[in-house]
Amino acid sequence: MDSQRTIIILFVNLAWWLIAFLWSSQPLALAGEVPLIYPNNWPEIKVWPASSTLVISNKEGVLLSQGSYQSRPIASLTKLVTALIVLDAHPNWSAKYTLKNEDQRYGNIIYVYPGEVVTVKDLWVASLLASDNTATEALIQAVGLNDEMYPQKVEELAKKLNINSDLRLIEPTGLNPDNQASARAMATIVNAALSQPDIQKTLLLDKYEIITQKGRRQLVTNTDGFIQGSVAIPDSWQILGGKTGYLDEAGYCFAALWRNDQGEELVTVVLGAPTKEGRFTITKDLLDYITEKYY
Repeated sequence: MDSQRTIIILFVNLAWWLIAFLWSSQPLALAGEVPLIYPNNWPEIKVWPASSTLVISNKEGVLLSQGSYQSRPIASLTKLVTALIVLDAHPNWSAKYTLKNEDQRYGNIIYVYPGEVVTVKDLWVASLLASDNTATEALIQAVGLNDEMYPQKVEELAKKLNINSDLRLIEPTGLNPDNQASARAMATIVNAALSQPDIQKTLLLDKYEIITQKGRRQLVTNTDGFIQGSVAIPDSWQILGGKTGYLDEAGYCFAALWRNDQGEELVTVVLGAPTKEGRFTITKDLLDYITEKYY
């Protein structure tokens, strides 16, 4: 009986303590004043189905970030960096190049083959538009560079863009999973690359025809689902150019520059999406979400 009474007393005291605590925690209101009500300041928690996602406004800064500081394999997003390095070499677009056996790389559709003679522009378009790895390797050689020189050129560019701690590329195609960058670094690269008319104009092509010196015709198509129409471009947004990438170690990647009807520009970066189409649908969802929340 004594133990039961003790328990009852403890519960009663606890109840009174809670009432007193809750009462004292309420802000006091003077006569005629409206009591202060604290808003719910908890941030929204939203997880996107990719390893890294980032949306940066060129005017407002970071609007959405998930794992954006983590360096990851970037696969063929490497080719945006390669394109910037090639432009620094001042290529002669009409110059002819004979592909060599050592230029051959696998990992994607091959559009040009050893022994064929094509222009530097053909190699450029096949590299950026269709992510042809053989064309990318040949392009580097065609402008007087090579795989040994490439890492140094990347380091110079990274310092110039102030991303040298977040970018590490050892070869020009993206086939090596040691080619890594953070989503933040990729956003900087996208802005730098898409500010170049030669890159932007190429990435907006739907298709392009290569005609070899012997007359073989090869149609090259864009790997960007938004350009191809497999994914609808979000309302009020225009794509200014995007680049795809894929490796087993990288997952499916996509980085792009966008402009809305008011002229504001955004960069979206998706690294490590689980499916080929997923990198585009996640990008669309990001833009829809940002539009609803900020515009």
